[in-house]
Amino acid sequence: MKKHAIYVVIIALICFAGSMAQAADIMVKDAKITSAVTKLDKNGQTYVRIIIEQEKTLSGITYTDGTPVMAFGNFATEAARQLKAGDTINAICSSREYKGSTYLTVKKWLK
Repeated sequence: MKKHAIYVVIIALICFAGSMAQAADIMVKDAKITSAVTKLDKNGQTYVRIIIEQEKTLSGITYTDGTPVMAFGNFATEAARQLKAGDTINAICSSREYKGSTYLTVKKWLK
């Protein structure tokens, strides 16, 4: 009986770990900004939320979608504060998917 319970727990852990979102690094090149907003988090730290246009394809249909890019910490927010709609960005970002949507976080700004 104990062995069966252990197997059930192991299988549940494997299923749970497999369903968690995995982060991957991607390069964002010449992405057009549609909006950039500087805000404070719950701890009073500054962050910048940038929305970029990305071209996507679904069932052979190509369309443009807005993707949020978050800039946290001094190194990322210093450059991000200067950005505005119409500008373009180049950065290495971590990419996460949650409920079918992609979210990016700046890891390094590129020139």
